[in-house]
Amino acid sequence: MPEAGSKLIHVVLKAEKLFSIGPLEVTNSMVGAVLASVVLLLAMVYFMRMASIVPNRMQSLIELPVELMTGIVAGTTSRWRGYVVLVIGLFVMILVANWLGLLPGVGTIGLRGEQPGELIPFVRAAGADVNFTLGLALVTFVVFVSWAIRLHGPLGYLRELAGEPRYMAPLMFPIHLISELSRLVSLSMRLFGNIFAGEILLGTMLALTTAAAFLLPLALFIPTIFLGLELLFGAVQALVFALLTMAYIILAIGERPGTEHEANAPAGNEGAQASAHAA
Repeated sequence: MPEAGSKLIHVVLKAEKLFSIGPLEVTNSMVGAVLASVVLLLAMVYFMRMASIVPNRMQSLIELPVELMTGIVAGTTSRWRGYVVLVIGLFVMILVANWLGLLPGVGTIGLRGEQPGELIPFVRAAGADVNFTLGLALVTFVVFVSWAIRLHGPLGYLRELAGEPRYMAPLMFPIHLISELSRLVSLSMRLFGNIFAGEILLGTMLALTTAAAFLLPLALFIPTIFLGLELLFGAVQALVFALLTMAYIILAIGERPGTEHEANAPAGNEGAQASAHAA
């Protein structure tokens, strides 16, 4: 039974500090992001050492998201090789970070806080911290702006922001500038909002069903349904973030899909290109 004054669920918007290394504060969301990076690093080492022409199950599992995203990106522009690594990297990083946040003990095992019933988890989902999602959005923002400036020049980029006709530039330039900056906000807040809401939902269902398990043992199976939904939503949010990044870069490049990028697409992606054109 919970102690008097304790809380059934622990909901904190801000990532909580665990310890400090000099001026750097290490939070539980940072630990989640580092763990996701370690998992990806170990997968890369495994793939580099154990990869074979005929893939085994583990190799196929690692290659699946990479091949999926490569097939999608290859059907966009002739310059797809310049940003395919970023799109794949964002997808797998967010996917692993989201799924690690669903493991048992994440968000539920930690230190006792100063307040009664307060818990400071050792590990928290990285996406539940707006600093993590904002950092990824900043990377995306810098990349698609740099593509626009590199291909069209600083003046060309400013002309795009000014819009047409030129006499409307004093009005259109601030609107287009706000539109560019809004992509930064929408990317970060969309991912943060969904992961944070999922964290609260799972915590609430676990608290309620654990309390009801004394009367109805089958209640313990209810969180399993929501856990499966969160696995799906975690993958969808990773895919949405990666595809929006790709879309912004395509807009910055300003190239219409044509036969040139089809000729440069890797072998085996004909089905993905046909699906992209059909859509």
